[in-house]
Amino acid sequence: MKRSAAESHEQDGRATFNARLSPDVKSLLQRAADLRGQSLSEFVLGAAYDRAAETIEQSAVLRLTERDAEMFAAALQSAPPVDLEVVGRFIAAHQRSQGLTPT
Repeated sequence: MKRSAAESHEQDGRATFNARLSPDVKSLLQRAADLRGQSLSEFVLGAAYDRAAETIEQSAVLRLTERDAEMFAAALQSAPPVDLEVVGRFIAAHQRSQGLTPT
């Protein structure tokens, strides 16, 4: 029995993505792909991947002004001492929640 392209891709670890484009958008993307010596798919996937990575990085990285960075560093340096009893209770509770120690 012949497999569909989607089934074939799923079995070899790849997935498909389809998009509907206006002729103007497709023409623009194709022109950019040609300038880079890439297929339209290679160009669009590369651009989408770069944009996705940038978006994720921006949400994961905290950027501070110089003033805010100084205030943050000062707060860390003046933090109260760690209460080891509290830390011990936290670790014990975490271990219990993970089933690592008897309750």
